[in-house]
Amino acid sequence: MDAAVSAVDDRLRAVGQRLVDRHPQWESLLLRARDGYARGTVRLRWVSNRLRYAAPPAPYRLLPVDPAAIERTVPVPGPKFKHAGAVVGGDWDRGGARFAELDVFRAYERHFEAGVPWQETAFYDRVVDQIEAGSPQWGCRTRREFDERCERLDTLYDRIAADGYRTQAELHDGAASDPIEGDDSHDRRALKTERFKHEIAVHVDRDGELLFADGRNRLSIAKLLGLDTVPVRVLRRHRRWQAVRDAWVRGHQVPPPHRNHPDLAGLERGDR
Repeated sequence: MDAAVSAVDDRLRAVGQRLVDRHPQWESLLLRARDGYARGTVRLRWVSNRLRYAAPPAPYRLLPVDPAAIERTVPVPGPKFKHAGAVVGGDWDRGGARFAELDVFRAYERHFEAGVPWQETAFYDRVVDQIEAGSPQWGCRTRREFDERCERLDTLYDRIAADGYRTQAELHDGAASDPIEGDDSHDRRALKTERFKHEIAVHVDRDGELLFADGRNRLSIAKLLGLDTVPVRVLRRHRRWQAVRDAWVRGHQVPPPHRNHPDLAGLERGDR
């Protein structure tokens, strides 16, 4: 199913981008169509998981997690809705880099803790090189647009430092704009998949380790500010970890280190 979903989504994205380039007024309609398609895909997986697992993954659930506990990142390509609620075996959860070694996090450290301008970081140089090579990054097609985005990152940091971390739903309910996404972010957050797309996302490996998946700006800020918890969305789980979740809700014993795991919190436990 994942291969078919990937092929269809890639075609839709390509066609949609061409239409928006020619007819910008269609962007809202196409965004809603994509939201419906993504929600349908996630819903289909949810129904399948309910038949298969004792503790079916809830694809839109947010868990309170210590940002310091997210230490490793394993890239899993594709839009997040393709992985929402997925349970996958194999070795996809092995390897990967340390989050603290990513150039974006190092740039955050240098910029916010040492006062180094964005333009003097390796992260900035890499992104500008990609933009100038013809590959837009985060919607930025020019150096000037990326400079403006960096200014919005400063605003995001200041806002979280002053007001605390807020979910996208809380921003939407409060009619506040997202500093990164701009003035149209409130309308986008009205769409469920668009709203959850901008939350911090993780995968869970076979041993229960939280692996960074997306939301590097917010996670970097949370780590630098020393926040105790942030809400995160779990996308993909390893099949062996899902077996632990199923055992937990069935009332079976699980290894002591797992008993306070955030991905088990809130699950109804008992004999099934």
